[in-house]
Amino acid sequence: EHEDRPYCHNCYTVNFAPMCFTCGGWVIGRVIEALDVKWHPECFGCYMCGAELCENGFFKHNGRPICIDCHDLLKKRKMHICNKCDTPIEDYVLWHLKEPYHPYHFSCQICYKPLDSKIKEKDNTYYCQLCYDTEIQDVCAACKKAIDGRAIKAVDKAWCPEHFVCYACERPLTGEKFMLHEKVPYCQFHYTKLFGVRCFYCDNRSSMQVIKVLNKNYCENHFFCSGCDTLLEEQKSKVIEMDQKPYCRHCYDKFPADMRRKLLETANAAAKNKKATMKKDKEKKASLKKKKEDKKKADKEIMNATQAAS
Repeated sequence: EHEDRPYCHNCYTVNFAPMCFTCGGWVIGRVIEALDVKWHPECFGCYMCGAELCENGFFKHNGRPICIDCHDLLKKRKMHICNKCDTPIEDYVLWHLKEPYHPYHFSCQICYKPLDSKIKEKDNTYYCQLCYDTEIQDVCAACKKAIDGRAIKAVDKAWCPEHFVCYACERPLTGEKFMLHEKVPYCQFHYTKLFGVRCFYCDNRSSMQVIKVLNKNYCENHFFCSGCDTLLEEQKSKVIEMDQKPYCRHCYDKFPADMRRKLLETANAAAKNKKATMKKDKEKKASLKKKKEDKKKADKEIMNATQAAS
């Protein structure tokens, strides 16, 4: 009977009987409600020792019921219960999705061997100690040892923070600006001193951006017009060469007409010579390529003739 209406046993079970959380069967008669689920009285027991709890008190442990004796034992030993095998974890506890597990319930993602207490984790993936050290953990490019902790990533390599230093003076570069030469880090001072481009105007080396004009290098602040000392900008200003010196358009217009005509003729002749030289080099390369192809073809014919004769 349900709400003063009679039902047969089958219809009542299907429509109104709750399902037991442990055995999955329909609960007819007395129902135990605990931990937001329903149980048969005989199924509601301690998940460690199996003792019935319907007549005794219980505690909630990892979302499951546990008897008073087992609770006191775990509390005394400060132990956790494995979420998979429901047995106490006496050694290392592996926490996965906020639940405790024995490590041997998981396998290394590389060698697939069961894990032990020397488990390593990275990006929610678990590894054994050997695979982690050889395959996952970064190795310092200087001392060649595994980096346990923070690593500095630079030049497609990993470094211990104390070993990432300038190649010239061994000054620590962690958090400092550094420059690279042949994939080797240098502090800015020694990079400029050893490899910086020399400015034609001030004769100092610079590691910053330089302007390359007329086969010379200039600091950005030293690229002046040789006539009026106006600061020129490579992209915006019209730079005209005279006696291998840069001049602005305004100074160039002040030159005599004959001088400007001779400069134009010289520039045109230089451009023509450059074009002729490039054409000659191109023809020379084509000729060498044709000779190689002819030689390769002749060698192939000789080889075929030799094989046919044998």
